[in-house]
Amino acid sequence: MIRHPRANAAAIDPTILNEMRSIQPASLGHYLTSGIVSPQIRPLTGGKLLGRAVTLRQPLPDAIPVHLLLDDLRPGDVLVIDRAGDHHIACVGGMVARAALAAGAAGIVVDGVVTDIEELRDLGLPVYARGLNVVTTRVLDVPGAELFGPVLIGDVIVRPGDLLFGDANGLLSLDPANPDMAALVQRAAADEAREVEWRKRLAAGESLAKLNGSDKYRSAS
Repeated sequence: MIRHPRANAAAIDPTILNEMRSIQPASLGHYLTSGIVSPQIRPLTGGKLLGRAVTLRQPLPDAIPVHLLLDDLRPGDVLVIDRAGDHHIACVGGMVARAALAAGAAGIVVDGVVTDIEELRDLGLPVYARGLNVVTTRVLDVPGAELFGPVLIGDVIVRPGDLLFGDANGLLSLDPANPDMAALVQRAAADEAREVEWRKRLAAGESLAKLNGSDKYRSAS
C-alpha cells in the first residue's frame, strides 16, 4: 500500500464557502469548462455536498485501505475512492458510511459501486457512485492501494484537498487555489438572484427569449 503524506489543503475564504452553500452547483458549472464530473457518478442519497477531498485509489477488492483511511477523516472531508475500473464490487456500505459520518465527513464519492442503499439513505450522508451491488470488498491485506494521491473520478482528476460541490443534479471538483473562485461564486449567486425576478416575469407572461437576450437573434434565423 502506498501512503503519501497528507498535505495541507489550500485555504478558502469562509465567506466563499458560505456563499456556495446558498447556491446550486449548476449555477457555478454554467461557467466552467473543467472539473465537471461525469453524470455516471450520480447522487444516490439526498442532500448538498460541499467538502474537501480525501483520496484513495483502490483497484482491488480489499477493504483494508478504506477502513484505514476512515481514521484520517476530519470534519468537512469527503471520502473519495477511485476503484480503477472495478464497477462490480462495492467498497462502501452502511458501516463505512456510519464511520465516515461519525468522523464528521461531508460525504462520500466513489467511482464504482456501493451497497446498503436503504441504510445510506437513512443516514442522510451525501453519497455519489455509479450504482449498487450486493457483493462487497473483504479483508485481504494485498498491495495495490494508494492513499492521498490524485485519483480519477468520472473522467476528472481529483487531488487531495480539492473542493467537491454537488447536489441532486451532479458533482463538481474545484481547485481551491483557483484565483477566480470568488468571482465565479459571486457571478453564480447574482444569476440566481436575477432568476428570482425572472420567475415572476415568466409567470406574468413575459418571454424567456426576451429576458435572456435570445430574441435579438430571431431575425437571423
